[in-house]
Amino acid sequence: MVPENIRIKFHKKGRLIYISHLDLCRTVCPAMIRAKIPVWYTEGYNPHPKMVFAQPLPLFVESRCELLDIRITEHIGCDEIEKRLRQALTPDLYVEEVYTGGAKFQEIEYAVYSVICDREFADAAVTVSDSGSLPAEKKVKTGTVTADILPQVRSLRRTGDNEIECVLSASASSYLNPVIFCKAVADKYRLGDVGSALNIVRTGWLKKDLTVFR
Repeated sequence: MVPENIRIKFHKKGRLIYISHLDLCRTVCPAMIRAKIPVWYTEGYNPHPKMVFAQPLPLFVESRCELLDIRITEHIGCDEIEKRLRQALTPDLYVEEVYTGGAKFQEIEYAVYSVICDREFADAAVTVSDSGSLPAEKKVKTGTVTADILPQVRSLRRTGDNEIECVLSASASSYLNPVIFCKAVADKYRLGDVGSALNIVRTGWLKKDLTVFR
């Protein structure tokens, strides 16, 4: 059988916001084995399961839309894979859906985030688009530089007294970390260190034409 491509949509939440992307890979791989998913392995001197994530999730950020592609060597129905993985993983790493035929990850242009915050931060954030610029410190190979990240903010809207929704660049050539965005807003409006007071959740992906990526 030719290896079959499978896409897994899952949540990463709770205590798992403190583990890195590398740790996530180390968590998912044994779960595949426990669930007896016939994952296709790469060839060569160091074979490993073929797993491709849409994008790493920043530390301290939750998600309800993480995507993982695997290849399987034996046909198993998507419902059965979903059932097995739910049994093998914890509630903080919840498999929402398993399906075939997903679009290529290269088509992702934006990520959608919900930010639960205090009223002062929400008041400030929704004015960013009209402020002309949003400077932020970004790490580069030579050190740290200050850059205007406002062009990477596609849209901002308030969804509640203590909640905003932001759509940020998430393509291979232009990616904006939501933690950096929130820190830039806090610095611009002199709100102090608001990191621990925010709950950032990645909720979806969009293509260049703003249609939902799946």
